[in-house]
Amino acid sequence: MASYNKIILMGNITKTPELRSIPGSNTTVARTGLAVNRKYKEKEEVMFVDIVAFGRNAEVMGEYIAKGSPLLIEGRLSMNSWEQPDGTKRVRHEVIVDTFQMIGAKKDSRDSDYSDSYQSNSNDSYESNTSNASSSKDQPDMIDEDDVPF
Repeated sequence: MASYNKIILMGNITKTPELRSIPGSNTTVARTGLAVNRKYKEKEEVMFVDIVAFGRNAEVMGEYIAKGSPLLIEGRLSMNSWEQPDGTKRVRHEVIVDTFQMIGAKKDSRDSDYSDSYQSNSNDSYESNTSNASSSKDQPDMIDEDDVPF
């Protein structure tokens, strides 16, 4: 049976990310929450989702993300289960972040908009995309109005 585990969410951070390190490793872990709103008819529903990031994603989140920050995340759903000392079984679902993008207009020194996105891969590297960083080679050639067929 085929399966697919992909989550894409956009919302606001509910608390400043809590950073920790995995014992015996140099891997950083960031835990926080995301509030996702859904409007239907004339009602609004808010869902609170626990999110976890590892490595460079965690470091960047810890440095740049704060409570209330709008964030777009892509990741996978994970389930943790454990038994408490009193014998009660507990289960928690959380989203493991693969990539995220800070949403919102920030201004650089030249007053132009930008947004950053970060992506983790097996090498735990990070990738930053900015609209200001595009080169002229990446820009399509200008189309003359006379060249349009309609």
